[in-house]
Amino acid sequence: MPSEKNFALHIGIASSGTSSDPQNQALGPSVGPSNGHTFWRTLAASAAVVLIAATALLFDAMTQRVVSVHFFYVAILLVAFWFPSPKAPLILAPLASLLIILGLWLAMPDNVPMWENWVNRLSAIATVWLTALFVWYIRLLGQKLELQIAISDTLSREIRHRVGNSLQLVASFLRLRAANTNDERSRDVLRAAAAQVVAIGNMQRMLSHSGYTGLVNSESFIKALVNDLCGAESDRDALQITVEADAAELTSTTAVALGALMIELINNALKHAFRGVEGGALTVRFSNQQSASQYVLEVEDDGIGLSPSIKGGFGLETVTELVRLMGGTITHQTVRPSNARPGTAWRLVVPHGSTPK
Repeated sequence: MPSEKNFALHIGIASSGTSSDPQNQALGPSVGPSNGHTFWRTLAASAAVVLIAATALLFDAMTQRVVSVHFFYVAILLVAFWFPSPKAPLILAPLASLLIILGLWLAMPDNVPMWENWVNRLSAIATVWLTALFVWYIRLLGQKLELQIAISDTLSREIRHRVGNSLQLVASFLRLRAANTNDERSRDVLRAAAAQVVAIGNMQRMLSHSGYTGLVNSESFIKALVNDLCGAESDRDALQITVEADAAELTSTTAVALGALMIELINNALKHAFRGVEGGALTVRFSNQQSASQYVLEVEDDGIGLSPSIKGGFGLETVTELVRLMGGTITHQTVRPSNARPGTAWRLVVPHGSTPK
């Protein structure tokens, strides 16, 4: 885990785009487009400038000198938003000024005094330069905002990484206390708590590696989380655990919310579903239903079923409330008609882009 001094160095390296560490490359891509994208943007903007300039000169040549041409040359300055460099409007302004003067000699003569025509053109030049300064200032503000967002994203990911490390330390203390506890029930509770802390810590560490986009791959995220939750079980080998997950790009907020729901539902199944029975099967399914713009999470077991006391427990009340805040729904049903092992299937549906409100 880097120290504060090293972290400051990492930010500086990331901002220059030369770091080889994927955790420290967030600033580079976020403050500007890639080289290929930059080339095509510059080419398209240059073509637009040439087209507008040719149209303006053609318009000048077909009209009298006194006719205003402000619109075309202001449009050239607005194209500066397409150029990657914020200095583009200051480069386009002299070009537009020369075109305005050239247009005066191309325009059809009229009966208006020449000084009035010059006043009209000088007014257009003044408008062009005011527009150039405005666009330049807006571009500078946008660049500073992008940099601040990139720095905030880097700091946020570093905090998540450190939180994950701290939770790993907490889990180690819980395991140590469990090892020194004589009471079997207390030992199981401490081990279960350590497993939950490890899962949450690893979830935070995975989110810290999500990159500048803040997106998390659902398949790897869910498989890693299930492995953390089920790996610490003493009878892990007796359980048949299946994970079926579609690959989708989740926002970090959605990933955290779904992770919290999965932790609660899976722990509930591990704690209660297989009590007093040997072996069992636990299946976790995640599907991305794009046609309905929703995510579906299912946790199914072949255990002893859901008792009334568990149904109203604090953990499941928390799950229900979190799902409601996300604008989703959660249901459960018996898997099969059996008195011994009816099993329980939980089905959670949340819309795309949903976050707790």
